[in-house]
This record gives sequence, C-alpha cells and structure tokens, in this order.
Amino acid sequence: MKLSVPLLSLLFLMSAGCQQEKQTITETADKNSTITVTDLAGREVTLQQPIERIILMRSLGLYELAAVLGDEVEEKLVGWDSSLKTGDLDTWQKYIERFPRLDQVTILGDILRDTVSAEAVLALKPDLVIMNTYMLNRGSKTVERLEQAGVPLLFLRSEDPFRDPQESIRLLGQVLGKTERANAAADWIDAELQPVLSQLKTIEGKVPTIYLEAGTQGPEKYGNTFGENQQGKTVNWGSVLAQLRCQNIAAGAISGLYGMGVIRPEFLLTADPEVIVITGAHWTAFPDSLQLGYATDRSQATQQLAAFTTRPGWSDLAAVKNQRVHGIHTRFGSHLMSFAAAQQLAKWLYPEKFQDLNPEERLREFHQKFLPVEMSGTWMVSLDGE
Repeated sequence: MKLSVPLLSLLFLMSAGCQQEKQTITETADKNSTITVTDLAGREVTLQQPIERIILMRSLGLYELAAVLGDEVEEKLVGWDSSLKTGDLDTWQKYIERFPRLDQVTILGDILRDTVSAEAVLALKPDLVIMNTYMLNRGSKTVERLEQAGVPLLFLRSEDPFRDPQESIRLLGQVLGKTERANAAADWIDAELQPVLSQLKTIEGKVPTIYLEAGTQGPEKYGNTFGENQQGKTVNWGSVLAQLRCQNIAAGAISGLYGMGVIRPEFLLTADPEVIVITGAHWTAFPDSLQLGYATDRSQATQQLAAFTTRPGWSDLAAVKNQRVHGIHTRFGSHLMSFAAAQQLAKWLYPEKFQDLNPEERLREFHQKFLPVEMSGTWMVSLDGE
C-alpha cells in the first residue's frame, strides 16, 4: 500500500514522540536511582542519585570535598558549620575569594557541642550530609536525632591521617559520581606517602625524640600535644608521629579526648627533645597563635615561631640550641594533605636522608592537580630558614 506524504509525516511524528517519551522516562529513572554503599563507620547507606544538595557538618572537611567536586563545590554545598572560618581562616578566605557564593551558605550549629537541630538540617533538603566518625565516638546526641529524622548521613574517617583521607575521598567520589577524579587524587597521595614511609623503615641507629604542640595558645601558654585517645589509640598528629620512626615524648604521657592534652613543662624540659614542631593555622579566637596557611607571610611566621623559644627553660633545650624548631600547618595532621606532613617531618627528623625531598613543591603540585584554588602563603617554616 502506498502511503501519502501527510500520513508518513504523521507516523514519523508519532514515532519521534514515542522515542522522546521513552527518553524522558529513562532520564526520570536515572534521577530517581539510588546507590548503596558502606560508609567508614561501617553503616550501609542508600542515597538518592544524583546528589545536588550537600551539607558538610564540619566545614574543616572542605579540603576533601573540594578535591572531589572541584568547582562544583560552590553550587552543591548548602550548609556547614563555622569551624573553617574560626579554625582555619586563611583557607576560608581563599575559598570565599574563589567562590563568593560560599559566603552565603547556611551556617548550622556546632555538632561537637550538640547544637545542631534536625529541623534546621531538614529545612535545607539535603541529598547528603557528610559526617566524621569522631562525631559518633563521642556519643553525639545530634547524630542520634539526625538518624531518627531520616537524614541521609555518610560518615568519613580521619583517625589515621596516612590512610583515612584517601578512603574518604574514594567514598565521596563513589557517591558523587566523581570516581575517576577521587581515585586519581587518592592514588597520587599514596604514591607520595609510600616512598617516605618505606625509606624510614630502612634507617638504622638512634631514633630521634620529638615534641609536637598545637600552637593555638601562642608562646605564653602551652597548647595541646598529642598522645593517645581514651581508647588507647593514636589519632591525628599522634598517629602521624607513631608512623615516622621517631619517639614522641608525649606518647604514654598524654591521654584524652581526641588524643590531646597539655604537657607539664617540667616533663618537657626533662625529656629534652631533639626536634620541636609547633602546628599553626589562623585561629580567629587566638591572635597570638602561630599562623600558617594561604595568606601567611614567611617572615611573620618565622618571628611567631621564634617567640615560642623564649619560654622559660627552652633556651636550654637541644632542639632550640640546634635550631631544630619548626612550624607546620595543623590541618596536615588529619586531612588529605597529610602527605606533606610525612615528607616534611621526615626531612626535619633525618635531614641528610631526605635532603632531596621538597615537600612544598609537592604540595604545590597537589593544588595544581586536584584543588580548585591555587597554593599561596606559608605552610611550613623553620628557625634555621630551611
């Protein structure tokens, strides 16, 4: 049977309509799909896909999220707390300058003080709420309230700074549809860490002693040092030191929440560590702290570091006499740039063995490859100028 042109046109339009309807149904199905993963707290989590609205319950975790999302972090982040602005101002300002909309992101309460309401979280209609296992370990009532409200929680982990950040970004890449990008960053970090950790195992002879202090309080008052947490585990900087072939003088002497506590000055002076490291950032509540980060001038940081050596009794310490006093950014102890901590501390502990290592250059390359902001400022500093 010969079909007329109008009839052919009608059949074509009907066919095209059916294909368009089929395509719409497929797209709708994709938008309503789910993914089920096991998070780093061991919980099985099912999340709607794609994820468009994210709450970062602790904004200090921006490093990991930005590495996975890149420029998309600005459009997908809808809520966070104020910890980045108060505890790492240089980083907060750097990202606000690059992504102005982040300054308008809703600031929630402090989950560590149980001041986050489930209602405020639900009002933001999140597809994903990023948490950390330390929030579980301290028995946060907020976590319980959020779980009961059906909020889509995903727990990352930061207890072992040399492994957990990589696992965390791999998991984020999986749920955010950024597997290739996240795996590339994690693989790069592993490749930076392993040669240093392997070489440390081959070194023989005396193990150097070290004292590491959070420079929050400034020279006038001792800040926290790092031993073991209440479960007897090393975490944060305590875990870093435990893996670097050195003797942390606080190990076995300091125990507390998050593995932190203040050392007795008499104990420190008696121990007489060969190396002293003060961690720094830009803490807004502590103007006398050692400041390091994206906006820090090196000469200013050196002067601030030198002020710590004027404490009573410190002029007699071997580390001060030999100018083996150093400063390093505090976030290297728990976030994905911990490879820089491994490299820099290894070089400070064993300068002859790692003289060709350039941690600052490796940190710059990491920014170029995986972070949406450029590296600037001062992140590591030494009294000897190295």
